[in-house]
Amino acid sequence: MEELTEFTKELLNNQPNTIIGWGLATLVLLGIYVKLLDIYQ
Repeated sequence: MEELTEFTKELLNNQPNTIIGWGLATLVLLGIYVKLLDIYQ
């Protein structure tokens, strides 16, 4: 649990990289979601 806290602090100190990381993750998830929607329609 302490490792997670340290990791979170590192991320908060590294704001630009964090934002880029979340942006990429969001785009990937959205892409998967759209593909799944296409498959199931």
